[in-house]
Amino acid sequence: MKKEDNKTKNLLKEIGVNFFKEVTSMKETKVNILPTHSYSLNRALGLGGFPEGKIIEIFGSDSSGKSTLALQTLAHTQKQKKTSVYLDLENTLNPEWAVKLGVDIDNLLIARPENGEKAFDLINKLLETKEVDLIIVDSVTALVPVYEFESRIEDQSMGLHARLMSKGLRIMQSLMIGNKTTVIFINQLREKIGANAYMPATVTTGGRALRYASCVRLEVKRTDSIKDANGRVLGFETKCIVVKNKYGVPLTTAKTFLYFDTGFDVYAEVINELIESKKILKKGSWLELDGKNLAQGMTQLRNKMMKDPALAETLKKLAFPED
Repeated sequence: MKKEDNKTKNLLKEIGVNFFKEVTSMKETKVNILPTHSYSLNRALGLGGFPEGKIIEIFGSDSSGKSTLALQTLAHTQKQKKTSVYLDLENTLNPEWAVKLGVDIDNLLIARPENGEKAFDLINKLLETKEVDLIIVDSVTALVPVYEFESRIEDQSMGLHARLMSKGLRIMQSLMIGNKTTVIFINQLREKIGANAYMPATVTTGGRALRYASCVRLEVKRTDSIKDANGRVLGFETKCIVVKNKYGVPLTTAKTFLYFDTGFDVYAEVINELIESKKILKKGSWLELDGKNLAQGMTQLRNKMMKDPALAETLKKLAFPED
């Protein structure tokens, strides 16, 4: 053993606290994954899902599918027999919709803290137990400081929200060291005051602290409508942009499909991936695989996959063999 190695060992022994980790042990540390419901998004994230034990931010405009994406991730987590907590700060959680998305509502812990300070206190207590696998905070905008409840409308309270987020996240981050709990913050976009052609027109709420604290930042954008053969709108396509990714390549995108009756749809993702990779060919209105007609259009093939699990699994393995 080198003399320098002995010095390091003695230093660590004198301190008596696990302040440092040897590089060799850090290399061996495996990053566990919290898969999302979306095959395309899991691929875009690089790891196959969100990194476990980290802070995640999902943001976007209203009605873009942020909460639905979070709930379907939660449902996937429950299937693995893991414990989840949902902080419904906006008081907008619809149990019937959650059940449709696959959430076991009877085994979901739902909390509605009165203000932002109490919300962070609850999060910290949950982190201290090390018994919770996933916490969803819906939403950052509703983490209202107690001062705003007690003050008058005309009172100045600029910056209070950002200060609350900054302090709350600092404490959270210290508690998350070596912790398995993943915390997903759902956030909204607001028009940026003074924006111009050289600046983004929108900004997320709550200041900059969450942007820095998050290991993954995911923007959900609503794009085109999904229509059936008669022109009836069934849902809409979305683009999930991995804006920040400390465990993979950033600025990757995932094309996803949100249906009004089922949420984000993996069948549509599989079909789209097979068409994009030219494994399924479009022959007029027909979709063809290995020279054989599968179905007349995406909607018909999606319906066939929903009724035929064997077909769905075969096509899924062809589209996403790594999942």
